[in-house]
This record gives sequence, structure tokens and C-alpha cells, in this order.
Amino acid sequence: MSSDKLEQLLKELREQGAVITDDLRDALTVAMGRLPLVSQREFDTQVAILKRTREKVAALEARIAELEQALSHNRD
Repeated sequence: MSSDKLEQLLKELREQGAVITDDLRDALTVAMGRLPLVSQREFDTQVAILKRTREKVAALEARIAELEQALSHNRD
């Protein structure tokens, strides 16, 4: 193969690579747009809310246990 033909082939391959890269980038952008992603800030907010909720549930469970114990002592 002559150097001109090789250069032309390399040029065409680069052009096709650029087209493929652009197509992949577009496809990834569309796919990422469809994913249910949240920001790190929103994630951290939800983690904090969940932590507080768990603490409240634990406190309520402890209070219920106390009330059940008091109720069972009053029956005796």
C-alpha cells in the first residue's frame, strides 16, 4: 500500500472514530437522563432524614415496651 493510501485510510478511520464517539456520547447522555439519579446533596439529606426516623422509631419502640411493662404490672 502506498503512503498516500495509508494516510487516507487513517484519515477515514479517525473521522469514523469521531462519529462513533459522538454517537456513543449522545447515547450515554440519553441513557443517563433516564436513570433515577439524585445529587449527593439530596442523598445526604435523605440519609439524615432516615437516621432521624430510625431514632424516633427506636424511641417509640422503647416507650411502647415501657407502657406494656407497666400495663402488665398493673394487671398483676
